Amino acid sequence: MNVEQTEMNDEKFEKLSGYLDGELTQQEAQRVSLLIETDPEYKSLYQELSMMRSEIQSLSLQEQELEHLDKLFEEPVAKTSRIFGFALIAVSAVFVIGFTFYKIFTNPAIGLLEKVLVGAVGSGTLLLLFSVLRQRLISMKKDKYKRVKI
Repeated sequence: MNVEQTEMNDEKFEKLSGYLDGELTQQEAQRVSLLIETDPEYKSLYQELSMMRSEIQSLSLQEQELEHLDKLFEEPVAKTSRIFGFALIAVSAVFVIGFTFYKIFTNPAIGLLEKVLVGAVGSGTLLLLFSVLRQRLISMKKDKYKRVKI
């Protein structure tokens, strides 16, 4: 592509961009509208720019929705209920596993192998639960990416 073609494409781009943004005078807008209807290059570039513009607008709407969700997520009532809910589930899980251990290990009808297997599964579950809780608490205090928006 030579310099003249590049300058012509830049000029087309500027005119179409101004047309899409509503920045042209009525007379300029009519000229560009006529060029879009008659020139296949203009029409193609217009369609490309129009599609890019709508994609960018949809992205900005998504950002607004994410900001709204962030505000809801950080609301004190939501934050407190989330913490209490997580704690309630964790404590309940510990009690359920403990009660299951008690029932299984005090029942003489259950064999040693079954008791060992259930003990291994229950112990693994408790270790995993405590590991997740510990890492969650550590990350809440030291998370340097907490304020980063994606």
